[in-house]
Amino acid sequence: MVKLTQIDDETATTFEQTAQPQEKTENYSEESESESDSDFDDEFDIENETLLDRVVALKDIIPPSQRTQIVSVAETAKALITSGINKSGNLLWTLTSSALLLGVPLSLAILAETQLQEMEKEMQLQQSAQDVLAPGSENAFQKEEQKA
Repeated sequence: MVKLTQIDDETATTFEQTAQPQEKTENYSEESESESDSDFDDEFDIENETLLDRVVALKDIIPPSQRTQIVSVAETAKALITSGINKSGNLLWTLTSSALLLGVPLSLAILAETQLQEMEKEMQLQQSAQDVLAPGSENAFQKEEQKA
Protein backbone atom coordinates (compact mmCIF):
# COMPACT_ATOMS: atom_id res chain seq x y z
CA MET A 1 0.00 0.00 0.00
CA VAL A 2 1.25 3.51 -0.80
CA LYS A 3 0.93 6.41 1.56
CA LEU A 4 0.90 9.88 0.01
CA THR A 5 2.03 12.94 1.93
CA GLN A 6 1.81 16.50 0.72
CA ILE A 7 4.92 18.65 0.99
CA ASP A 8 4.75 22.42 0.77
CA ASP A 9 7.19 24.32 -1.44
CA GLU A 10 8.73 26.10 1.55
CA THR A 11 9.40 22.81 3.33
CA ALA A 12 10.93 21.27 0.23
CA THR A 13 13.40 24.11 -0.32
CA THR A 14 14.53 24.14 3.30
CA PHE A 15 14.92 20.35 3.22
CA GLU A 16 17.08 20.52 0.09
CA GLN A 17 19.32 23.21 1.58
CA THR A 18 19.93 21.31 4.80
CA ALA A 19 20.32 17.91 3.16
CA GLN A 20 22.92 18.86 0.56
CA PRO A 21 25.69 21.26 1.57
CA GLN A 22 27.53 23.16 -1.16
CA GLU A 23 30.72 21.03 -1.05
CA LYS A 24 28.90 17.74 -1.46
CA THR A 25 26.96 18.91 -4.50
CA GLU A 26 30.21 19.73 -6.31
CA ASN A 27 31.65 16.31 -5.48
CA TYR A 28 28.37 14.75 -6.42
CA SER A 29 28.38 16.45 -9.83
CA GLU A 30 31.94 15.29 -10.46
CA GLU A 31 31.03 11.77 -9.41
CA SER A 32 27.90 11.80 -11.54
CA GLU A 33 29.92 12.88 -14.58
CA SER A 34 32.40 10.07 -14.08
CA GLU A 35 29.57 7.63 -13.42
CA SER A 36 27.71 8.76 -16.52
CA ASP A 37 30.87 8.26 -18.57
CA SER A 38 31.26 4.76 -17.22
CA ASP A 39 27.57 4.11 -17.84
CA PHE A 40 28.06 5.24 -21.43
CA ASP A 41 31.05 2.96 -21.77
CA ASP A 42 29.02 0.05 -20.38
CA GLU A 43 26.14 0.70 -22.76
CA PHE A 44 28.48 1.09 -25.75
CA ASP A 45 29.71 -2.49 -25.83
CA ILE A 46 30.60 -3.23 -29.45
CA GLU A 47 30.98 -6.96 -28.89
CA ASN A 48 27.42 -7.35 -27.63
CA GLU A 49 25.85 -4.89 -30.08
CA THR A 50 23.42 -6.53 -32.47
CA LEU A 51 22.48 -5.59 -35.99
CA LEU A 52 19.07 -4.47 -34.75
CA ASP A 53 20.74 -2.04 -32.34
CA ARG A 54 22.70 -0.52 -35.20
CA VAL A 55 19.61 -0.17 -37.41
CA VAL A 56 17.71 1.50 -34.55
CA ALA A 57 20.62 3.90 -34.10
CA LEU A 58 20.38 4.83 -37.80
CA LYS A 59 16.83 6.00 -37.19
CA ASP A 60 18.15 9.23 -35.71
CA ILE A 61 20.36 9.92 -38.74
CA ILE A 62 17.70 9.57 -41.47
CA PRO A 63 15.16 12.42 -41.64
CA PRO A 64 11.46 11.54 -41.16
CA SER A 65 10.53 12.40 -44.77
CA GLN A 66 13.10 9.97 -46.14
CA ARG A 67 12.05 7.35 -43.59
CA THR A 68 8.46 7.51 -44.84
CA GLN A 69 9.67 7.19 -48.44
CA ILE A 70 11.81 4.18 -47.55
CA VAL A 71 8.93 2.55 -45.71
CA SER A 72 6.54 3.13 -48.62
CA VAL A 73 9.02 1.67 -51.12
CA ALA A 74 9.63 -1.33 -48.86
CA GLU A 75 5.91 -1.97 -48.40
CA THR A 76 5.29 -1.66 -52.15
CA ALA A 77 8.08 -4.17 -52.83
CA LYS A 78 6.67 -6.50 -50.18
CA ALA A 79 3.19 -6.27 -51.73
CA LEU A 80 4.55 -7.00 -55.21
CA ILE A 81 6.59 -9.97 -54.02
CA THR A 82 3.65 -11.38 -52.06
CA SER A 83 1.35 -10.96 -55.04
CA GLY A 84 3.88 -12.62 -57.35
CA ILE A 85 4.29 -15.58 -55.02
CA ASN A 86 0.53 -16.01 -54.71
CA LYS A 87 -0.02 -15.82 -58.48
CA SER A 88 2.81 -18.28 -59.19
CA GLY A 89 1.39 -20.66 -56.60
CA ASN A 90 -2.03 -20.47 -58.25
CA LEU A 91 -0.47 -21.08 -61.68
CA LEU A 92 1.51 -24.05 -60.38
CA TRP A 93 -1.63 -25.52 -58.80
CA THR A 94 -3.55 -25.14 -62.08
CA LEU A 95 -0.80 -26.78 -64.11
CA THR A 96 -0.33 -29.75 -61.80
CA SER A 97 -4.04 -30.44 -61.40
CA SER A 98 -4.55 -30.18 -65.19
CA ALA A 99 -1.65 -32.53 -65.79
CA LEU A 100 -3.08 -35.03 -63.34
CA LEU A 101 -6.62 -34.84 -64.70
CA LEU A 102 -5.61 -35.02 -68.37
CA GLY A 103 -2.23 -36.72 -68.38
CA VAL A 104 -2.87 -39.74 -66.20
CA PRO A 105 -5.87 -41.08 -68.18
CA LEU A 106 -4.04 -40.38 -71.44
CA SER A 107 -0.94 -42.26 -70.30
CA LEU A 108 -3.08 -45.19 -69.14
CA ALA A 109 -4.82 -45.33 -72.54
CA ILE A 110 -1.47 -45.24 -74.37
CA LEU A 111 -0.14 -48.00 -72.13
CA ALA A 112 -3.20 -50.19 -72.80
CA GLU A 113 -2.88 -49.64 -76.57
CA THR A 114 0.81 -50.55 -76.47
CA GLN A 115 0.05 -53.76 -74.56
CA LEU A 116 -2.65 -54.68 -77.10
CA GLN A 117 -0.22 -54.16 -80.01
CA GLU A 118 2.40 -56.30 -78.30
CA MET A 119 -0.15 -59.05 -77.73
CA GLU A 120 -1.10 -58.98 -81.44
CA LYS A 121 2.56 -59.24 -82.47
CA GLU A 122 3.03 -62.12 -80.07
CA MET A 123 -0.02 -63.91 -81.50
CA GLN A 124 1.33 -63.44 -85.04
CA LEU A 125 4.70 -64.86 -84.00
CA GLN A 126 3.03 -67.88 -82.43
CA GLN A 127 0.96 -68.40 -85.60
CA SER A 128 4.03 -68.21 -87.83
CA ALA A 129 5.91 -70.57 -85.47
CA GLN A 130 3.09 -73.14 -85.76
CA ASP A 131 3.16 -72.83 -89.54
CA VAL A 132 6.90 -73.52 -89.60
CA LEU A 133 6.64 -76.52 -87.23
CA ALA A 134 3.71 -78.12 -89.08
CA PRO A 135 4.38 -77.56 -92.78
CA GLY A 136 1.85 -80.17 -93.86
CA SER A 137 -1.05 -78.52 -92.16
CA GLU A 138 -3.95 -77.10 -94.05
CA ASN A 139 -3.13 -73.55 -93.07
CA ALA A 140 0.26 -73.78 -94.74
CA PHE A 141 -1.36 -74.99 -98.00
CA GLN A 142 -3.96 -72.27 -97.89
CA LYS A 143 -1.33 -69.60 -97.50
CA GLU A 144 0.68 -70.97 -100.40
CA GLU A 145 -2.40 -70.90 -102.64
CA GLN A 146 -3.10 -67.32 -101.66
CA LYS A 147 0.46 -66.31 -102.50
CA ALA A 148 0.28 -67.87 -105.95
